Amino acid sequence: MLHTAAASTVMKLIFFIILCVVNVIQAQHVDPSSQTQNRTVTCRPFGACEPCPVDALHEPFCHPFGNRQLMHCSNTTTPTTKPPDEPHAISPPPGALGEIPAWQPCGRVPAKERADFYEFVACNLFFATVAIAVSLFRSRRVEAHQARRLAVRIGLVRGGG
Repeated sequence: MLHTAAASTVMKLIFFIILCVVNVIQAQHVDPSSQTQNRTVTCRPFGACEPCPVDALHEPFCHPFGNRQLMHCSNTTTPTTKPPDEPHAISPPPGALGEIPAWQPCGRVPAKERADFYEFVACNLFFATVAIAVSLFRSRRVEAHQARRLAVRIGLVRGGG
């Protein structure tokens, strides 16, 4: 029984090594069409940062601040090796292969942040004004009540009776 467990472990180890070797061979395989052209995608901002609509807030480009910016991406294909009869590599102009709209996350929108800050300050001023007014009203009312009690106690005001 011990020999079958050891044989099973050895077989698993050999299978794992074969899988690793096959994976390395596949990773080193070079596609011949990829040697002649280098394909990259180039994106450039198009427009200003804007708040994400409510239905897109779960998208990754709306994180972390809930804002997004439109991007125009184009597939730029440039040859990496020059043919012997061509002195300079030729690259197509940007946008010749078509532009793809995409979104990218962007930081905070300064105008919106400024408006939110002023709203915060206005709310705080409103609550402070209401609190001070209520405090003044209560203190004057308590002061008047205490003055009346003192007047009754010392006999300045005659009780009706």
